[in-house]
Amino acid sequence: MSCNSCPPFGGYKFPSCFERYGGISNTKNPGNVQSLHSLAHNVMPKFYDGIELDYYHRLAPNKFISAEWVLSHVRAAGFRFGGVYTFRVEDDFMLTPTIIGNVHPTTLAANLRMIYYPFKPLRMEAVLQKHAEDVPVETQYTIEWTRPSDTWTANFYNVRNENGRCTLSAMRSISPHWAIGGELLLEWNEPKRLMTDLAFAARYSHHNYSFAATASRQGLDVSYWQRVHPQIQMANLLAWNRSTRKTIATICYQWNFWNCAVHGMIDSDALVGFMWTRYLTYLPLQMGFSVVMSLPTNRFAFGMRFTLDPSGLRRGD
Repeated sequence: MSCNSCPPFGGYKFPSCFERYGGISNTKNPGNVQSLHSLAHNVMPKFYDGIELDYYHRLAPNKFISAEWVLSHVRAAGFRFGGVYTFRVEDDFMLTPTIIGNVHPTTLAANLRMIYYPFKPLRMEAVLQKHAEDVPVETQYTIEWTRPSDTWTANFYNVRNENGRCTLSAMRSISPHWAIGGELLLEWNEPKRLMTDLAFAARYSHHNYSFAATASRQGLDVSYWQRVHPQIQMANLLAWNRSTRKTIATICYQWNFWNCAVHGMIDSDALVGFMWTRYLTYLPLQMGFSVVMSLPTNRFAFGMRFTLDPSGLRRGD
């Protein structure tokens, strides 16, 4: 895939690019079912645990190296190094395949992600995770076909003869504001036992607000996102689980300033969280900290993250 206006990949998400398609369409591509609530989820704080130190360095427009050191009670602690490599570069266009990976030098635990666009509408992706213990490698494969007004996606999770999981989904725009879709889940724990489930999805969106919902036999998820100010975003999320009969509602916000960003949230379980990030003006350093506290139990977690990037490509992440 070519991308002339987006910065080179330097993080955990592949950059969103504009694609030009032939013909005329009054509707817009709705994305896939997995990203239906992404606008609301992006507003929520991303909590750190302990201390995280990251380093990114660009060797060439298509080559990056990275290093990470984590001291945490939740995440795997220790040092990791890796990088990002895009195989083809033509003039100012970066063309896939792209490989993103890192490895723990002591335990040899590793993460590997490969993205390939053989054609502009077709995305093929593989994510592999090897643990330090002697357990099978976790795998996830994705095949996605994108058209001007619909997206078809197939995901395969740890597919083996004994067990595995597969989802087949489709999302289509029926008007400039409405999009509907569905997802079929196939899961098996034995070679001759197959469990299925069907979920329905819908979204109504404008340029400054969006309402999305997914429903299945297992539960209900609803989200609402709105840009109340050029610098302020608000989001509400509601999740209901049928088996546990539990409902969780969350309110969160994001406030962007000229040199920093603030995220906050509170949910119906009296869990309060806050995240602050800033990119220093005179140093290629991004710093941030987060606090999450449970009011009923009076427990809290505090974390800090520092990202050193001399190339400046992660400014504003």
